[in-house]
Amino acid sequence: FLVHLELPSIAAQSEPADKNLVPPPISLQGKLLLVAEDNLINAEILTRLLIKYGARTLLAHNGAEAIKLFKEHPAVDAILMDVRMPVLDGKEATRQIRRLPFPQAQTVPIIAATANAYDEDIDACLAAGMNAHVAKPIEPAVLLKTLQNCF
Repeated sequence: FLVHLELPSIAAQSEPADKNLVPPPISLQGKLLLVAEDNLINAEILTRLLIKYGARTLLAHNGAEAIKLFKEHPAVDAILMDVRMPVLDGKEATRQIRRLPFPQAQTVPIIAATANAYDEDIDACLAAGMNAHVAKPIEPAVLLKTLQNCF
């Protein structure tokens, strides 16, 4: 049998089909972001994306390193925290950061970056003291919009 379909021309589309795939106009110029990520490939992709938008980055390979780097650089503008990491997981690292004795520890935005994206996972991250949640694989537009909402 034969099927005839009338489809719109690609040239006729004036906007992208999914606006979420187009990164919003945002600049991270001058921002210092702490990335806590144990997977080297994920860390590389994430830091390159942040640098592309003007940020400077610090990289921790586990939750304990994230706490140490935050103590050394308490003026970081945000922390992107993987949840599942060796040595100390992201939720416990967040709880410990929130208990540190300087004001930035209570106010720095901490964003969960994890493949665990069920409602209960998001709730657990927020209960641990995180401000937001971004599901992996991370979509640049979603991450940038989340960062923009935190600043």
